[in-house]
Amino acid sequence: MSDRDLSIEVNEAEDSGESDSSDSSDENDTQEQELLDRARQLENDISDNKYLYDSHIELISIFRKLADLNSLREAYKRFHEYFPLTPQLWLEWINTEAGLANTQEQQKELFKLFDKATEDYLSVDLWVEYAQYSIGLGDLETTRSILDRGLNAAGLVCDKGSLLWDTLREIENVYIGMNTEGTDEWKKQVLKLVDVFKRQLSIPLLNIENTFNEWQDWIKDLPKGLVDPKTVEYGYKKALKLLEIYKPFEEQLLTCNSNEELYKVYKHYIKTVTDPSTIICLYERAAVQLCLVPDFWIDYSNYVFNLGPVAENVIQKALRNCPWSEDLWILKVRIHEKLEKSENQVMNCFEQGTASLSPSPALELWLTYLEYNHRVIGSPEKLDKLFNQAIEQIGFENDPQCKIGRLFGRILAHRGDMKTARNIWAKIMSNPDNKASYSLWIEYGNLEKQYGEHNIVRELYQRALKAVKDWPQYIMEEWLMFERHFGTLSDVMKCVQKCKEARATLTENVKQENHSLPTEYGQHQEVSNKGVKRKFASEISDYTSTKKVKEADIHKEKTRIRTPVERNPEITVFISNLHPSVDEGRLKSIFPNAVNLEIALDRKGKSRCFGYVQFQTPEEAMVALARDREPLDGRPIFVSEIKTDKTEKKPVFKYATNEEKNKLFIKGLPTSKTKDEVEKLFKPFGAKDVRLVLHKSGQPKGLAYVEFENEEGAIKALKRTDQMDVDGHVITVAISAPPPRREKALRAPFDRKADEEPTRHARIRLQTSLLPRSLQIQSTTDKKEAVGGETKKMNNADFRNMLLKK
Repeated sequence: MSDRDLSIEVNEAEDSGESDSSDSSDENDTQEQELLDRARQLENDISDNKYLYDSHIELISIFRKLADLNSLREAYKRFHEYFPLTPQLWLEWINTEAGLANTQEQQKELFKLFDKATEDYLSVDLWVEYAQYSIGLGDLETTRSILDRGLNAAGLVCDKGSLLWDTLREIENVYIGMNTEGTDEWKKQVLKLVDVFKRQLSIPLLNIENTFNEWQDWIKDLPKGLVDPKTVEYGYKKALKLLEIYKPFEEQLLTCNSNEELYKVYKHYIKTVTDPSTIICLYERAAVQLCLVPDFWIDYSNYVFNLGPVAENVIQKALRNCPWSEDLWILKVRIHEKLEKSENQVMNCFEQGTASLSPSPALELWLTYLEYNHRVIGSPEKLDKLFNQAIEQIGFENDPQCKIGRLFGRILAHRGDMKTARNIWAKIMSNPDNKASYSLWIEYGNLEKQYGEHNIVRELYQRALKAVKDWPQYIMEEWLMFERHFGTLSDVMKCVQKCKEARATLTENVKQENHSLPTEYGQHQEVSNKGVKRKFASEISDYTSTKKVKEADIHKEKTRIRTPVERNPEITVFISNLHPSVDEGRLKSIFPNAVNLEIALDRKGKSRCFGYVQFQTPEEAMVALARDREPLDGRPIFVSEIKTDKTEKKPVFKYATNEEKNKLFIKGLPTSKTKDEVEKLFKPFGAKDVRLVLHKSGQPKGLAYVEFENEEGAIKALKRTDQMDVDGHVITVAISAPPPRREKALRAPFDRKADEEPTRHARIRLQTSLLPRSLQIQSTTDKKEAVGGETKKMNNADFRNMLLKK
């Protein structure tokens, strides 16, 4: 049913006071009654829990089917009270109201509805609809104002932002047509349109090339000297370079199938952008699709944390979408503190958070609120009361590590009230689990060292040695270090003796536990510890219980046999230099004909940046090989054949290594230069192909090879371009003559045949380095003397004279 049909049905129902049920069949009556019953049930559910998002959606759909306009309006308003509406929901609501807005008062209300809609989410479609509605009313000034607001909000959106710019240009063209050509007012309007073109062409938007063509066609009809096109062209070139960076991400966003994929792409996209306005625009775009992902809102809120009102607006949106996220409530409290909100405002925020998180205890939110009060509240009594309230309300079961009590103890100790701080720590250590934890004893000891008495510190260490079950050696080390710093010789000797006794006790306990272990466990431990650094007895005791559980898993892992995968080299290709974020789904979008995709993973499940792609036919594999070095997510991917013979698996260098007189090597190029720009530089000399040398990341190294039609063109280019200044960089140009491959030169002495005489260089490399220098020189002379006769035998005296150079 269209919006127009809905409005007609509603008017007829209101005029006649009768429903359409009298004209419908019994079946339609039954369906209508079922919808009404379902609507009542949903309204009851929402009254019990206002955050049932799907129930709101279903209720709106039912009222739309029933053509109940009043109920539909109420459903939309109630939904918007608790949640921001998506652009699609806003457009449906606005289109319904637009069909009924006939009076000026109703049109004003519709403008207010548009304003609310554009505040919820960033949507180019909403802003375009807003402008189109204003144009339909014939109010060009209001339309221009709406478009200015829309461009400030969404003019940087890469995929759809050009729609708003094109609409504004249409409006400015209308104003130009309203003035006589050549008049001052006409020139003024022309310059306004020039400014719109200049702003639009300086932004990396998709299809910016079409806009530039329109600009060139338009300025042809303008009087000469009225417009300087160079400023527009300069901004356009910069925007094109940025667009080349953004395009891969825009393409990835179109192929994402889950929120997880979207979140990952947006994160990488944002990292490549340097302009803060564009980054915020990307976050706003992502919010439409990732509105129910708390981690996204946390990233966004952290980014705008120092931006004042912007941060407040973002965190408000975040909590309207994800009121269940404790991390977001914590961020809101901190943003309020950053903005220097009043204590009552921060308290209200905290109370709203605890209510939204109920029945969760909201421990971390409590800690955040307590730290805020510690920084802001000057009254110790008020702060102590708040801490005691938190400890009582949270309880030990919700705070087993006693974070609130430990923070309170630190604050009291810093204040000088060690007596109360010790009482709090006594309560903390009364719990058996805390009493057995070395970290809590060390924290307590450090607090006492800083604010308390040394004798009490010694007592704590002695109590800790008896109580600690995990890592007792750390207690020994801490105590000994303390006595070395603060103690006398007698104190040090006493500490050493106590630690020695404790170690002996621990060692004995370990032996008893090992004797009590099953035979299978003992055998397995002997195997698994082979080659592993021996641990202290105290360390062994710490993990006795956990090893019992882990040893079985380790044994299974060791006995697991990896079955070698056989791959058909005719239909399978090897790919490498993948970006770590590329997964098999992303590869599938690049190689849609692949029947099997495999990316190698490490033990942690992370990509090793290479893999295999299998096709159905050898022809498809050949097509894939032709895509070698094609960019993917900012990196050139390397596609090569699979070598079945291990001797053939060495990497093959695919370019010539000998001198090529029709090819030039260029060094010192700006890394921002593209292949087309380098080719344009050498095109006048007959360049036919350019190859930029890239890093594995896909970034240029500033090196290039340029191939010419003939040797004469290369020599001419060499003479004209060597030491040329290119964008502030002096380039060096030479005939391409790469040095021999280093690996080949190193392997040459070892790759010769058995009956082949090694070369002179090979002999020197393998033999002479083992001889004294004097013998190396003498050996050359001896060889000359021995030509044509027997080698003269040398005695000990001869060797002595030779070494002493007599």
